[in-house]
Amino acid sequence: MNKISKSLAAAAVLSLAFSGCGDKAKKEAPKKDKAAKTAPKAVPAAAKSVIPATMPVTGGKDALVTIIEISDFQCPFCSRVGPTLKKIKATYKDQVRVVWANNPLSFHNRAKPAALAALAAHQQGKFWEMHDKLFANQRALTDENFKKWAGELKLDVAKFEAALKDPKLSAQIDREQKAANALGARGTPGFFINGKLLSGAQPFEAFKKEVDSALESAKKARDAGKTGEALMVEAFKARDASNGPKIIGYFFKGEKIAAAPQQRPQAPKGPVKPPKDSYTIWKVPVDVKNDVILGDSDKAQVTIVEFSDFECPFCSRGKNTVDEVKKAYGDKVRVVFKHHPLPFHRNAKPAHYASIAAGKQGKFWEFHDKAFANARALNDANFTAWAKELGLDLAKFDKDRKDKATAAQVVKDMEMAGTVAVRGTPNFVINGRKIVGAQPLAMFKAIIDEELKKAGEKKGQAYYEEIIAKGKVFSELDSKVNQFDVSGLPFKGPKNAKVTIIEFSDFQCPYCSRVAAPVAEVAKRYKDKVKVVFAHYPLSFHKQARPASWLAQHAFEKGGSDAFFKVHDKLFAVQRQLSPEKIAEVAKEFGYDMKDVEANKAKYDAIISKAMAMGNKAGLRGTPTVYINGRKYEPGAGYTPAAFSKTIDKLMAGKL
Repeated sequence: MNKISKSLAAAAVLSLAFSGCGDKAKKEAPKKDKAAKTAPKAVPAAAKSVIPATMPVTGGKDALVTIIEISDFQCPFCSRVGPTLKKIKATYKDQVRVVWANNPLSFHNRAKPAALAALAAHQQGKFWEMHDKLFANQRALTDENFKKWAGELKLDVAKFEAALKDPKLSAQIDREQKAANALGARGTPGFFINGKLLSGAQPFEAFKKEVDSALESAKKARDAGKTGEALMVEAFKARDASNGPKIIGYFFKGEKIAAAPQQRPQAPKGPVKPPKDSYTIWKVPVDVKNDVILGDSDKAQVTIVEFSDFECPFCSRGKNTVDEVKKAYGDKVRVVFKHHPLPFHRNAKPAHYASIAAGKQGKFWEFHDKAFANARALNDANFTAWAKELGLDLAKFDKDRKDKATAAQVVKDMEMAGTVAVRGTPNFVINGRKIVGAQPLAMFKAIIDEELKKAGEKKGQAYYEEIIAKGKVFSELDSKVNQFDVSGLPFKGPKNAKVTIIEFSDFQCPYCSRVAAPVAEVAKRYKDKVKVVFAHYPLSFHKQARPASWLAQHAFEKGGSDAFFKVHDKLFAVQRQLSPEKIAEVAKEFGYDMKDVEANKAKYDAIISKAMAMGNKAGLRGTPTVYINGRKYEPGAGYTPAAFSKTIDKLMAGKL
């Protein structure tokens, strides 16, 4: 995976309409400079923006900064930038506008249909409303749901369905994608901020730096008398003289798009130098008896531990580079494969199970090659076909891939990834030195050559263990300790427990529903030792999240924590169907009247606001976010019962 993979930790759903999740918006407006006071209040008719009506826009009409958002409705990283964008809007107000551009990635099979649905809604003035629904339901992007949501938004459904088939909309999406690729924004999300590209779901500070710089150049152009299109062109040109005007031409004017630069960069003229952070040694144990190893463990002087995902296109590139490394270095290098299927790749985990089953019959690497060669065709039928082609015992293959021990192996590898701060894929650890992403062969060679020089005559497993003996291990708990007042919030476990887990959550957030299960398992496992607190954090663009919180808090008030968690579990179980009617149905099931709930909503809102204020003060950016004993918890391998247990056990033993 590319660098944006680093943001895989806790997730929230994107709302470019700036009704999104996360950081508390600043209440005070930014100070206006003197030039702003004399700026024209409206752009003259002759100098109106060239942004076409076909492209959705939000923000200031006469904004000095234009952010072109390159996004994909099925991309989990795109869904996480909401808090930052909300803060940008709150901070800069009408000085910034955002223009939406589509880049549905090829391996997201529902991304383009979703983009068509959004543009079809845009034709009826409801792009941002449809946009919010699409991001709130990333795992349910079906044609049936598009039609359903169109009805909920009170669109002319017949007109909407006709627009879905309009070749002009499809051509618009293709053109926007081609423009993004030609200008270097191949992954998602990407942002052209007055012409300068910022890639990935970056933190607010990164955006602020770019927006401030963009404002400075734009104000100079405005003070020189530039307005409208001339101001935009000048501002884009000032920040990126080579690409700025092209960006406006490609996206806004329909100019001919030049061919995209070659995907594979040219070989560097000078020697490649590994980045400074690659010299940190991480402790990544290798089990010669049980790990999958390509190479001779007795002869190898360099060990590459590869954390990979069969459905990740970047991992496929990484695999090809590793093949080249093996050809170049032979027995001097061994490769250890670690399973790290990402949660949003639906077919990855079954593929990893199948590869382990093949490995039990000595055919892991052969199956591994087939899986990467057919990354878009990972299904049970193909797993069986490949097993047959490899001459495996099919009965044993099926039994092994369904074995609990197989699933446990994947979990074990993912937990190891967490101990060395590996979150995305691919990641490679070379003699303890980590490099992130599908790096070029030259980078691998630079590190390997350094390691071979250090090794001298040393080799084998014993030498590797010597290298990593004092290696670094990732701490899953932040050093900052926040003080939380959880009075009035539902909880499980003893009031004065040695360990307190606070889960900031939203009943309509799909990621929160995934965290709820492991948190419940932990509460059960440490019943008399750990306190688990639910802190309401309903995101503004999840319209049913706050009413759901009202009902759950009402249940807590009427029946205590047991009553709360019964309603909590039910709300998450029906999350995709949440509506006022469904919430009322849940209330009735547990003997509550929504009239009583709504009569007390002001009281419940006060509790919710208090919880959200606590989270904002601690720096919370989205949901779910978990704190343990006041310290932000970010397990490298994801929220699993095993990961929680390791942290809790360490805390109880005084080791964290």
